[in-house]
Order: sequence, then structure tokens, then C-alpha cells
Amino acid sequence: MKLRTITLFLGLAVLANGQLRVPKFPAADEKITTEQAQDFFRVVRAVTGNASKVVFPVYSFRRPVGSAVSLGDDLLLAKLSELAGKPRLVTFSKGKGVLPLKIIGAYPEHDLAVVYCEGLEAPAAKWSDGSALPEGSLLAAVRHDGEAQGIGVKSVAARSLRNEDQGFLGVSLDPRQRGKGVVVQEVPPRTAAAEVGLRRDDVILSVNGKEVRSYLELSNLLKRLRVGEQPEIVFNRGEETLSVTPTLRGNPQKDRESKRLEMMDTYSGGRNGVHDGFPNVIQSDMELDVNSTGLPVVDLNGKMIGMVIARAGRISTLILPGELILEVLKEKPLTDSQDPDHDMIDGLLAKLQKRFSE
Repeated sequence: MKLRTITLFLGLAVLANGQLRVPKFPAADEKITTEQAQDFFRVVRAVTGNASKVVFPVYSFRRPVGSAVSLGDDLLLAKLSELAGKPRLVTFSKGKGVLPLKIIGAYPEHDLAVVYCEGLEAPAAKWSDGSALPEGSLLAAVRHDGEAQGIGVKSVAARSLRNEDQGFLGVSLDPRQRGKGVVVQEVPPRTAAAEVGLRRDDVILSVNGKEVRSYLELSNLLKRLRVGEQPEIVFNRGEETLSVTPTLRGNPQKDRESKRLEMMDTYSGGRNGVHDGFPNVIQSDMELDVNSTGLPVVDLNGKMIGMVIARAGRISTLILPGELILEVLKEKPLTDSQDPDHDMIDGLLAKLQKRFSE
């Protein structure tokens, strides 16, 4: 009996070993894919060079806490919540060595900090409007050494993450539905859906011409719409195909995240303390860690179209758009009126505000 057991075990081990064996690719095919990968990274490095001149790592007691982008005049832009309260903030600059940092202003709505670094003498970043970039466009988050910390695509165009800004249809959907359309489970009264006559058991087929095949797909489409928009929703009711154009309202309740998704994000590296509620962010699928905030993001033309503001999940990176940063910097940030260097700080920030307002 023991011999049969050992023989069976060895047989299963051999089978498992065969299943786990890495397939060997033909040498010619492997050479082609290797060359393609090298070409791809050459292109990426060609467009990340300029961005690397304006990005600086930020440390607290030698521990990396993020990065910051130069605004010129010894000022930097970084993620506020990652730097606030951290002791002995410093950066490193080639030729300058280690330099101390000081937060002198804040834009809390966007979780941005203006940081002073005396003697940095770095050029100002040139922000670009990336709103015309289509979803699927390749993006790279650039480190201070010129390498790409992460590469991914623009997965969701700039949108608000605040519930009051997001368009709310007001239907409960069947999350188990797969195939053509999504089944409506419930339509609460006094919602945009109820106003246009959507009913239980209607099957939503498309939103603004985009077909939907799952609860998640439809949910993501609706979240991209804003309050007041009137999307065309096509649905089946029995054998009849109908369409409505509801006027979307704000979401009265905070979305509840599933425990499963929360655990996945925790085990895959966590999320930044502030990772939602932004009034305007681009979403990308690039994989970054929580210390990657503050990195500039470029497109394949080398244009700096934004800055990493949060890791919201393993493949969910949030980026403040360049056009938003340009608008934000026209306004004076909040400052500490009790700071002994307040007059000097006010002068620096007034100069910054004037430059971006011109």
C-alpha cells in the first residue's frame, strides 16, 4: 500500500512539474520581442529626459516619502498629505547635494503643497494640457534619474471623484448579470431614473452609444458623467427597445467599496491616505507604490500632462491634470500667518501667482 502511495505521489509530482515548466520560445521569435522591448524603452527614455530635470525625491530621515516638481524660484509642488507633519524633509540635487525643504503653502482641495528649497536653482516645469489625449494613450511617471517609475495608459479621462459632482442615475443593478445589457433590480422614487420611467427588470443596453455587458462596465460609465448631463440610455423592456435621456443628479450617498477590493489593494501595496474626493483627476492603470506621489507624468511626445497625486489601488493611479495645475497656481495658496518668515514667503508666492496668471 505504501509503495502504491509513493508511486502515485511521484507520478503527480512529475505531472505538476510538467505543467509548471516554462515553455521555450523559438530563438527567432525571442529575438524579435527582445528588440521590440528595447525599442519601446528607448522611446520612453527619449521623452522622459526633460521631465527628470524638474523632479526631485523627498525624504524624511532618509526614508522616501514622495517626490516634488520644480516651479522655479526655489519652489516645488508636492502631495500635501504625504509631507505634512513629516520631520526633517530634504531633497537631493546633483551638484547641490542634500537640501532642506519647508512647506510654505497649501491647496487642500487638491492635496497640494508648495515647498521651499533654498538654493535649488532648478528650472520650472512646463505643464501641458493633456485633455485632448484619448483614453488608451500611453503615459509614463518619471523619476529624478530619468527612468520611468511606471508606464501605463490613460484609462479614465479627467473627472471628479466627489459624490456631489458625479452624475447619479439612481438604479440598483444586478451584479451577476453577464452578456447583453444589465438588468435593473430597483428604481427608487424621486431619482433621475424614476423621472424618465425606467422600471424594474428593464435591461440597459448602452449609455451614449457605448454598449454595456456587466454591472461594473455600466457603473464605470455612469461615474464618468457629471451632474446635469443628459446621457442617452437605450434599454429593452420585454420585446421592445426604448431610449430615455435622464437629467443626472448628484449622488446623495458615498459609494461603498467591497471588502474584497479593499483587501486586494491592501495586500498589493496599500493606498495613499488621501486617495479619493479629488475634484478633477485622470486615472491610469500604471502600477506605482505609495511613495510615487509627486512624480511628473508625460505622454509619448514628452509633454508633461500631469502629476501623480495618489495610489488608489494596484492598477489605479490618480493624476492631477496639467491644465488643472496651471489654473490652481494662479491662486494664492493657504499660508501660516504665524510663520516668522511670512513676509518672505508671501513675496515668493506672489511672484509665483503672478507668473502663472500672465
